[in-house]
Amino acid sequence: MVLSFGEVREPHEIVNIAYAFSQQKQKTWFNGELPIDPIMRVVSMLEQQAQQLKADGVKNITIKILEGTDKDGDKVVNVWGMGTIIKLKTGGEE
Repeated sequence: MVLSFGEVREPHEIVNIAYAFSQQKQKTWFNGELPIDPIMRVVSMLEQQAQQLKADGVKNITIKILEGTDKDGDKVVNVWGMGTIIKLKTGGEE
């Protein structure tokens, strides 16, 4: 599985654009640290979408982290992810 936060140098074709979202209460992570768990969940969701489409990976992954409140009024961190699902071209394809 290819996971790239930038361009992929191998010849490939774009299969789809994938989106993912995760939310975590702020009290479950420490002062000023990145919310790694929801970031990893978002990356995993993008990867799962590529697998469902029988693609080879995700390139140009973008992660956006925003603070907010949930329906109970608790502070949360919202993690949004987007990526381009790709399929690598094999030798005989153009």
